[in-house]
This record gives sequence, structure tokens and C-alpha cells, in this order.
Amino acid sequence: MKSLLKFARTSGIYFFGTVLAKLVTMLLLRVYTEYIPTGDMGVYNVSINYVTFLCSVLYLDIWSGILRYFYDYKTPEGQRKPINCGFAIFGISTLLYTAILVVFGLFVEVRYLPLIYLYGLMMNLQNLLGYVARAYGKNVLYALAGLLNSFVTAVMNIVLIVGLHMDYSALYVAGCVGYLSNIVLIGTGVKLWTMLRPSAFDKQLFVRMFRFSLPLCVNSAAYWFLTSYNSVAVSRMLGMEANGLYAVATRFGSFVSLFTSCFTMAWQEISYAQEADSRDSRSQFYTSAVNGYLRFMGMGAAVLLPFIWLIFPLMIADGYAASRDMVPLYILATIASSVSGFLGNIFTAIKKNNLLFYTTVAGSAVNIIGVQLLIPRFGVQGASAALLLAFLTIIVLRILFLWNQVEIRVDFGFLLALAVVLAVSCGIYFYGGQVENAVFFPVSILLFLLSFREMIGNVLGKLRKKREK
Repeated sequence: MKSLLKFARTSGIYFFGTVLAKLVTMLLLRVYTEYIPTGDMGVYNVSINYVTFLCSVLYLDIWSGILRYFYDYKTPEGQRKPINCGFAIFGISTLLYTAILVVFGLFVEVRYLPLIYLYGLMMNLQNLLGYVARAYGKNVLYALAGLLNSFVTAVMNIVLIVGLHMDYSALYVAGCVGYLSNIVLIGTGVKLWTMLRPSAFDKQLFVRMFRFSLPLCVNSAAYWFLTSYNSVAVSRMLGMEANGLYAVATRFGSFVSLFTSCFTMAWQEISYAQEADSRDSRSQFYTSAVNGYLRFMGMGAAVLLPFIWLIFPLMIADGYAASRDMVPLYILATIASSVSGFLGNIFTAIKKNNLLFYTTVAGSAVNIIGVQLLIPRFGVQGASAALLLAFLTIIVLRILFLWNQVEIRVDFGFLLALAVVLAVSCGIYFYGGQVENAVFFPVSILLFLLSFREMIGNVLGKLRKKREK
């Protein structure tokens, strides 16, 4: 119960900093779709996907290594060791990242390459500092930095796109300035200058963290083929305009990812601390968490689909209207992605990253094959379908592995009922109109609450007892 309360409290903090912050950028979708042509949006989307792939390979997801090894130390002096080793690996990665893009720019003409380079660097640096803040339990600082990042990015986008009539390069500039504000706030808040000391560098720990993070690097690269590769494939097979429409549909999926990241980040910290402190009751601990997350995400998707249908015309300009039908399948793929990520953090917590890697590679293979077969036949929807099949493959494999490692038990009865609810929700989205979706929206909320009736009843009962005392 203590872990559950900590999970809820930490998730709430991350909700404030991540979801509410990104709501600001979601509201800017109207600006993007009004002022940026679909072709330019497609070019921007592809460039970000390519730089994300390069960073996934080079930076080794070292911030996860810092967070995981931080919990192995109990003294301030010891806790500085993984931070310093992590920054050393980050520095080496940055040198390689710079060299690769400089050499690439000498042979291939890429528009706005310096801005793309800076965007990737700032993105990774704010990731690194964010994990340092989380390691020290400064979740409120992390939340405020996320809020500041989004606010600054939003204001810069409005000024550059609407006020100064800049092209899609404004998206890079605004993103960099937003990341910089995040970096400065967190760096000041954690007093970074007091942590980076040569005396805190531990060569043996450096090697251990490198070995720990190396599978995560390959896993992140494989993960790119589960997500960003689809955008590249759409642009190659269907053109930049189709990719621009796809990019808008993925923005709704990205919002789901940001929402679920609140719970994933809280779960990451709790599971890491659980493994560092004790291994008692692992099966019960992980089984309860996984089934609760499946229930929340699945029923949440059923609520989200009619809501998106209703607000879509308000948020998206007419030039991108065709992307509305692309949303449901991508939302389901995003939900599956979040569940797989939630399961993946268990592998990292028990230090079984090799198993994590195998499942990701298997899912990547399914996605690549699916993309080649389904996009020519079903267009952009084929990209989302391939993604969904890939993540479902990963989920099944990870549950099977975890059944052997920590004896996780999944509630298959609920999953069957969930499949029916999601089928109804998708059917109403595709074939219903405003009335049908407006009616189903409150119904889906009621179903969501009913699925958590036992938990809600327990919480209300405890509050009633406290009030009586």
C-alpha cells in the first residue's frame, strides 16, 4: 500500500509537469496545421526521426543507467559516482554525435542541419539532467522544468510562426530554446556544479554502467524501428504530404505517451528502489502493478477515442482533416507501446536488459515486415497496423519472460472484455457521427470508473474511517 501511495503521489507530480505542460503544445496544433504546409511538416517529422535514431544509438540511454545505479548507493559521495560516470559517457557520445553530423554535412546537403544538430543535443542534455533531478527525488523541480519548457516553446512558436512568418525552421528554434530553459532551471535546481568532480569518477563503475547501458543503446535503436521508422517509410512510399498528415495523427499518440509517461516514470523509480531494497513479494508486487496498468491504459483508450473525435475539428485546420481517421489505430499502437515500456522497466529493474533487447528486436522485425506489406495495400493506416502488431508481439514475449523471472500473472478475463470495449469504441469513431460519439463519451467514462470500482471503494472506505476518527 505504501508503494501504491508513493506511485500515486509521484505520478501526480509528473502529471502536472508533463501532461499539463504538453497540453500547451497540443493546443498549438491549430497553429501548426494552419501555417505549415503538410509537405513541410513531413520534412520536419522525418528529420527529427533521423536525429532521434542517431541519438538513440550514440547516447546509450545513459540516463537510465544513472538512475538505476544511483539507488545502489546510500551516501551523497557514493551517489555522485554514477552521475559523474554518466556525464563522462555523455561527453564521449556528444563528441561522436558532433563528428558524425559534421562529416555527414560535408557530403549531403541537409536544410537547417545546424538547427537539427542543436535540437538533438539539447534534447539529450535535458533528458540527462531530468534523470539527475529524479534520482535526487526533485520531482517538483522536474515538473516545473517541463512546464517552463513547454511554455517557452509555445510562446516562441507563436512569435516565430504567426508573428515573424518563419517557415518550419521555427519548430527547431523554438524547441531548442525550450530545452535550454529546461536545462538551466534543472541545472541550477540540483546545483550541478557541486556534483561534477573528477574525484567522484569511478573507473570500474564507468565500465559497469557502460556494459549496463550498451544493451539499452541497441534496444533504443531497435525501438526506433518500432516507431520513427514508420514515418520514414510513409514519406518514402507515399510522399511528404502523406507523412505530414501522419505526423499530425501521431501528435495525438504523442500526447497519450506523455500522459502515460507520468506513470511510467513513477513506476521506474519505485521498481528500481524495490529491487535495490528487497526482493520479497516480487510476484505480487509486479502482478498488481502490471494488471492495474493494463486496466488503466485499456479503459483510458476507450474514453480517449470519442473525446478526440469531438475535439478534432477545433484543434486541426481543414487542410489536415484527412488525418482524423488515422488517429484510432495509432492511439491503440501507442497504448500497446506504453504497456510494453511499462513491462520493459521491470527488466531494467532486475538487470535483465538482454531479455529486453531480444523482445525489442523481435517487435522491430515484425514492424519492418508489416510496414513493407501493409503500407502499399492500406496506405498510412498500414503503418499504424504494423506498429500495433509489433508492440503486441513485444507484450506477449515480455509477459512470457517475466512469468519465468518474477512469476507475473495476467488477468486474461479482463483483457477479453477490454477487447470488446475497444472494438465498440473504434466502431463508433469510424462509423458514428457527432451524436454517437457524444453519447458514448460519458458511457466510456462510466465503464472506466466501474473497472476500478474495487480500488475506488477501498479509497473511499479509508477516507470515511479517517473522517470518523
